[in-house]
Amino acid sequence: MATDFTQEDQYVGKQIILDSDRLVFNGRENTIISSKNHFINKTNGETHFNSGKNIYINGPQLYIGPTVNGQDPNIPAVRSTELKQLLRDLIGALEMFFQVSYPNTSGLMGPNPGVNLSLAQTILSNLAKIKTRLDDIDSKNIFIS
Repeated sequence: MATDFTQEDQYVGKQIILDSDRLVFNGRENTIISSKNHFINKTNGETHFNSGKNIYINGPQLYIGPTVNGQDPNIPAVRSTELKQLLRDLIGALEMFFQVSYPNTSGLMGPNPGVNLSLAQTILSNLAKIKTRLDDIDSKNIFIS
């Protein structure tokens, strides 16, 4: 992902260098910056994007975090809606299991295989479905470290 930045004094080719304490580019309708590669803030300072509305960052994949040992961030972000639904499904299946296997009595009672066989098969089937969906929570676009 990361492309090496060539310092101004090392670059060979056409370029424009502006050196000032502050530069302000104000487009009354739009500001468009276009190039093959963008390098914003090659120093160790901060970079701020401020907006009164949404900020959209679009690309085939987004990498958030530092490149470490030449390795781009590679931990997929989690899509919370899908994760929450998977967790709800898992909790529901486990609640059903414990409510039937351990009813409210004076003491704990283990599962009764004769009574709970079809229930156990249903729960195992549900858990198998949930297990196959675990990869659904991985983002295909955003990677964090």
